[in-house]
Amino acid sequence: MPRFAHIFEAAADTLNAYYQAVAEVNIDTLMGLWIDEEFVSCICPDGSHLHGLSNIRSGLASQLEAAPVSIEPLDIRVYDSLGTVVYAIAEAHRPVDPAAVPTMVFTTYVMVHERGEWRIAHIHASRMPDSAASQFAAKLRHGAGALH
Repeated sequence: MPRFAHIFEAAADTLNAYYQAVAEVNIDTLMGLWIDEEFVSCICPDGSHLHGLSNIRSGLASQLEAAPVSIEPLDIRVYDSLGTVVYAIAEAHRPVDPAAVPTMVFTTYVMVHERGEWRIAHIHASRMPDSAASQFAAKLRHGAGALH
């Protein structure tokens, strides 16, 4: 009996490729994951707003080269519909220095299905307030799930 891939599983592949490109500071691969439209936007954890592909490329390149990180998803919520997948994820942004404290971030990824592939249309990341980060860490330690 043939196995059929679920269409939304491929969106997770795009998200994993994004995490890998960020960890490698591979801007070309990172930008290849975005939809080819100038309406794309990215709100970074530091509050900066990047609009359009060229602005996103230069902004992310500057940020990642200055402070490379790896992103560890801690809690993932997925909302999907035909042609669109939204991920709401609590993440730990870990600096290269293993002794450094990770930044806890809530990130929303909006992906659209375009020409047979899942592409990023928007990212909105914001740092968790310290109180929320502490509560989130405590809930994870006790297996009670996420706050967001």
